[in-house]
Amino acid sequence: MASVAVVHTARRLVSATALKVYVLVVSLYTLGILVWVERVQENLLLVANNGVLAVGNFVLYAAMHTSVAVQLVLAVATVALVSLAVDFVRTLSTRRLSF
Repeated sequence: MASVAVVHTARRLVSATALKVYVLVVSLYTLGILVWVERVQENLLLVANNGVLAVGNFVLYAAMHTSVAVQLVLAVATVALVSLAVDFVRTLSTRRLSF
């Protein structure tokens, strides 16, 4: 019976959704290492007073003017996040409420 539990646990740990979560966590950790997050947050809060368009401009400018490594990690994190969101929506849409 222990082998069944091991196989079940291994399948859950290596499922597609779990791998997407792992990629997202590693990407966010890597971004934290590559980018001075405190400064970005301070600058974002200063820009946030000017409205949503200013925030969008700041995010676009900040992403375009970083190193290629940061852009690649950001792209991987974005793909993982969008993929997880698609899985989440798919899960919600397939569930049926029963009373």
